[in-house]
Amino acid sequence: MSNASASMLAVSYFLLSLGRWILVLVDNLISPFRRTPRVDFYHCDDSARSKADAFDLGELVASRVPSLRKGFQEAWWLPIGDTQTIYSAIGDFSAVDPVVYDRKFVQTVDGGILALDITPPLHSHPIRNGELVIAVAHGLTGGSHEHYVRAALTRLCAPVEAGGLGARAVVLNFRGCNGTPVITPRLYHAGSSDDYRTCVAYVSHTFPQSTILGLGFSLGANILSKYLGEEGIHCPLTGAAVLANPWNFRRGSDHIEFGTLANRYVYRFVMGGALQTLYKLHRKSFFDASHEYNVDLEGIRMALEHPKPSLKEFEALTSAPMFGFKDADHYYTSISSSRVLDNVRVPLLGLNARDDPMVADVTLPLSEVKQNPWVVLAVTPGGGHMGWFEQREDGTVGRWYPQPLAEYFNAIIEAGLPPRPKVDLVLDEDGWVRQPGRDDVAFLERGPETLDLVVSGMGESKLLSGF
Repeated sequence: MSNASASMLAVSYFLLSLGRWILVLVDNLISPFRRTPRVDFYHCDDSARSKADAFDLGELVASRVPSLRKGFQEAWWLPIGDTQTIYSAIGDFSAVDPVVYDRKFVQTVDGGILALDITPPLHSHPIRNGELVIAVAHGLTGGSHEHYVRAALTRLCAPVEAGGLGARAVVLNFRGCNGTPVITPRLYHAGSSDDYRTCVAYVSHTFPQSTILGLGFSLGANILSKYLGEEGIHCPLTGAAVLANPWNFRRGSDHIEFGTLANRYVYRFVMGGALQTLYKLHRKSFFDASHEYNVDLEGIRMALEHPKPSLKEFEALTSAPMFGFKDADHYYTSISSSRVLDNVRVPLLGLNARDDPMVADVTLPLSEVKQNPWVVLAVTPGGGHMGWFEQREDGTVGRWYPQPLAEYFNAIIEAGLPPRPKVDLVLDEDGWVRQPGRDDVAFLERGPETLDLVVSGMGESKLLSGF
């Protein structure tokens, strides 16, 4: 080795050592100011429990989900909710947690199309009797490609011997999202439990001997929770978990519009812009629609031409009239899952972050949770909106919540709860699968047995696509 090479190597080693020392120093300096990695739990008061309630969800979570008791500690360089949220949206996760899906298209009773992404793919992993299936709902303008979805499924769908549940997942891509075609002038909204109900019907028909769990993220968390409350004792799911659920959209809207400076000048326009981007992508479906759909074309035109709509401004012109609501406030009040939380009759774990810039403390349904023994709400001090990035012992950064999700779902499966009622479905001569007595539950599978093979992980996040 030449003297020059030796000198260069020595300088490089010195710089690396100096950089590492600086990082350690900064870490030590800020560590006293870090938030304690605790989790606040809210669950049913003893006075609200019935003597017939033999199953104690609060006790099960406390005893069988140790990672929740341990708490969440954010990565030191993502110390607040805004940094966690923005990193979740702009970080490059294309090479992390790759998931391969089979894609199925189903038509709904109102003529719309849903894309259902299944992993492990059916072509390589045939259906097994009694397998565990998780029906997943994504967040605003997202899809199965989002890393927050893939991070969970990589763990939950891993073999049991590898620390997973050996589950199969069916991800519902809402109308117009992630390549889902739009053939009617109707997209979806934050309370579209009818589309999730169709997804559950598809799972029940395709995997008739399966145990079904539910998993929802952000907007999809509200849709799933609303579905659970609407179904009540008839719900076919064995259990569910929801992350970053807005819960109360009326209060949440006030927070997004006026809560903080970041909300007033950034987030409300980011979220409105994300919806505007989705509507622009499918504008032809609205303006080419027949008169039978009674579309408010002027409202949609105003929304699409708005130079910088806030979330509430955009939904007042689109979602509210499209789905028959008087105005945005009526829409937000009607779609909130907190309104039906008292009717949930399957184990439901909610996970929220107190520093979530989009979901404020005032939206958390604390009084409703304390009256329903089937619901536990866990709130971490940090994590942002769909972030929860932690720094692991090996120095890598990853999402924290897949571990508590795996522990929770495993505990639910092993709890020995009575079997849930199955969805009664019949196959018509015309190929439609219907639930007798329910005009709102039916689907028709479109296309060949396997329409597409989707490698998810290559698409960009749509979490903050309104920037």
